[in-house]
Amino acid sequence: MKIAGYQYQSCFGSYIEQFVHEKKEAGFIYESEEWLLKHFDVFCFQKGISEPLISKELVAEWGTLKDNEEMVTCSKRISVVRQLGLYMISLGMEAYTPNRFYKAAKKVVHIFSDEEIISVFKVIDEYVPAVSGVSFHRLAVEYKAIFRLIYCCGLRISEARNLCNDDVDLKHGTIRILHSKGHKDRVVYLADDLTELLREYSLILSSVFHCQSVWFFPARESEKQLSTVTIGKRFRESWAKTPFAENCDRNPTVHCLRHSFVVKRMNMWMEEGVSLKEMLPFLSKYLGHTSPDETFYYYHQIDSAFRIIRCRDKSSVKVIPEVPSDE
Repeated sequence: MKIAGYQYQSCFGSYIEQFVHEKKEAGFIYESEEWLLKHFDVFCFQKGISEPLISKELVAEWGTLKDNEEMVTCSKRISVVRQLGLYMISLGMEAYTPNRFYKAAKKVVHIFSDEEIISVFKVIDEYVPAVSGVSFHRLAVEYKAIFRLIYCCGLRISEARNLCNDDVDLKHGTIRILHSKGHKDRVVYLADDLTELLREYSLILSSVFHCQSVWFFPARESEKQLSTVTIGKRFRESWAKTPFAENCDRNPTVHCLRHSFVVKRMNMWMEEGVSLKEMLPFLSKYLGHTSPDETFYYYHQIDSAFRIIRCRDKSSVKVIPEVPSDE
């Protein structure tokens, strides 16, 4: 069944509505969580649950790992029901609240080479939609801008897609990121060439496509913003058409653009002899990270890091002297 426009049907419906409303009133976006709770409502309705009691048995059945489901996805489903349970407890009701969740293994992301970046953006720029509708051709223009913004500024997908026109200052070359991960706000400064590209993009949307929307990257229905699914699908299809895709041992995602931005910026500083210790706090703030350690995590297990570090290292030969050939 379709979830868009869904009307709650189970005995938990009124509590879910109140809970989601309170979360949004408190400033949380709570979109994906609301989507999961609607599915939980469907689950309970189809099971014929008549009493609004979140029991251990109900959570266990809801939290059963599905075929081909990632453990972290299953944990998300359990976690959101736990939050609903805590809300119901605050109302004086009883509810079981699980504490153990699956943990996802940390994956080494793909860092794009310069050649790969050039290739994937070439495919993005040459994309022509198979459908002749005006809105589809508008989206082709949007893809050129949003992927460059994500890569050149190291943005998260949600930060780019949720930009409103009021958040983008093309006169001064800044964008305002509101309610990002950890509910932090920040201002991101744009390079001059990126600012100019976004000015041209904005002009095309208004003068050629006559698009009037509060969103800087509107969806096909201009009253909505581009979805994460749409952005991810277009990127995967673009990458698949590059000559590098066939021999790549990982499946790059849009988020890999953010990782690549961080690694390339740090490599550039190291090659120029700029102190990472001094610059990492600024980069961390620019990315919306909590601390420089979180930023440096992006750099771990990256092949290019060892090449740069080896070239800049002046002390290792003194600490670990070369072993003579006869030993």
